[in-house]
Amino acid sequence: MTRGVAGGRTVLLFVYGTLAPGGRAWPMLEPYAVAVRPASAPGRLYDTGRGYPAAVFGPGESRVHGTLCTLRDAPLDALDAWEGDEYERRTITTDDGTAALAYHWRAGLAGLRPLAGGRWPQLANG
Repeated sequence: MTRGVAGGRTVLLFVYGTLAPGGRAWPMLEPYAVAVRPASAPGRLYDTGRGYPAAVFGPGESRVHGTLCTLRDAPLDALDAWEGDEYERRTITTDDGTAALAYHWRAGLAGLRPLAGGRWPQLANG
């Protein structure tokens, strides 16, 4: 996992829940976003039952649908703190072949409910 501030660099971050446009934490990212577009990646999306989703990225037929954000001077340490110990920031590859950072759920799956369609329903634009 890479930590730190992107110090003038542009990074790509795939978001699928509270950090996505329309999500309650989008205001944390919005000032740094220079472009956003829909994207998807192999993996499975779960409802944690706590008001936020969990994505487990990996090969398979299931997809996680979200937004690919191009961020300038992204506050990655602050985002890591927001996501907490249940997630790890890792590099994934979206379905169109773009390498991007994403928050992968590393806590257990017991009690989590898979979301049909791989979309977080609480997004305003969802």
